[in-house]
Amino acid sequence: MESILNCPLAGSCLAHLQVGPADLSSSPAWSSCLAPAEHRTFATSSAATSGADELVKIGFVGAGGVSFGTAEGPWNHSVRLEKQPNVQFTAIIDPNLDLAQKRVDDLSKGSYGHKWKGCPVYKSYQAMLEESKQENRPDAMIIGVPPMLHGSLDVPSSAMELDLAKAGMHMLVEKPISMRPAEEVERLAQVLHEMADEKKLVIAVGYMLRYNPAIETAKALLKELGRPLTSIVGRYNCTYNNIYKPQWWHTLQSGGCIVEQATHFVDAMRYLSGSELDRDSIRAVAVGPDMKLSDMPPPPHAEHEVPYDMRVNRATLAVFKFESGAVGSLNHTLLMHGQNFFTELDIFGDGFHIIVRDPYQKPAVIVRRPNSNDYEQVPLDLGRDMYEKQFDAFLHAVRTGDQSDVRCLFHDAARTYETSWWISAAAGSPVPDSSVPE
Repeated sequence: MESILNCPLAGSCLAHLQVGPADLSSSPAWSSCLAPAEHRTFATSSAATSGADELVKIGFVGAGGVSFGTAEGPWNHSVRLEKQPNVQFTAIIDPNLDLAQKRVDDLSKGSYGHKWKGCPVYKSYQAMLEESKQENRPDAMIIGVPPMLHGSLDVPSSAMELDLAKAGMHMLVEKPISMRPAEEVERLAQVLHEMADEKKLVIAVGYMLRYNPAIETAKALLKELGRPLTSIVGRYNCTYNNIYKPQWWHTLQSGGCIVEQATHFVDAMRYLSGSELDRDSIRAVAVGPDMKLSDMPPPPHAEHEVPYDMRVNRATLAVFKFESGAVGSLNHTLLMHGQNFFTELDIFGDGFHIIVRDPYQKPAVIVRRPNSNDYEQVPLDLGRDMYEKQFDAFLHAVRTGDQSDVRCLFHDAARTYETSWWISAAAGSPVPDSSVPE
């Protein structure tokens, strides 16, 4: 198996990471992968423990911002995971060993430092598998690396999920889950699904908006109202002046604005509607990279050294129909300054309008009910944030085998990945091909 380091971008991409099509429904094997999460319960594996409060050893692939914090946004998996009871950190994997060691050193000085003491660092996950002793090997891995470095079935150097599943490790994988063609990711999802059943593994993906109190409340309102969602409109407006890493600005390294970022709203629309998009219905237009941005990070950061035809769009507007018959639209822009995004969903049905506001920063839900002219704000439970609840569900599943509250497993995320590429392609963006790098 080739090392992750054989990718010429691996060192720079892992060290500086700061974030965060085939028709799958036509595959005969796919229906078995789409069983609802509440039906996926199993006895725990040897890597997991039988008690709900037993120790779970956790490792990180990637020492960058999604797991260890960044000015770009609220994501920081390590500070949330260290607050979880009965966890110990037993690996940080990054080609930049100095950065990985700094993460260990800094966190060892904090309030939960005892959970980090002696945490080994490794240059690659292969080195971890070869060098770690079984008793210290992680039970669960958090994968937060650039998407071109994982999520493959056909490229050995990017077959990270496959290799870790073979080793019996649970995983929570950050999106985008790959940078390979959707058809290949479909096949990977099927293989991982079968391995998860065989080895009793949890293989989840970080579509954390499914745990957001505003999305949870909107979904509960739809159930309470008992009327079908007829139209959903998503607006995802991003700030760009703090996005320094060049690979984010490269469509076939990050996925571009829809696959890398607005994919969260693509997933939320699938989750709220309970339906898939009709691929043939998708229409999209975009404002391309010929529009100059006034607050672009200076060279050599951002897109300055990215080939022009690979640069990301400034604005994308897509319209589409769902298989349920509902209609939707998605507007993504890369235009705002500062740190706070503008994100909002409007959900309409017969007699009702549900507004989901600012799920990332200050989530709120406003509803107008049937036979009413008035809007009311719905109280939300803001006790634990969406990332914490995601880890609550993941670790509970690792310990007990009960995946009923793991809201996005890998095979489900593969559908969001595929759908995000459909929208991106409809807007004229390049898409991954099936070539295998030498």
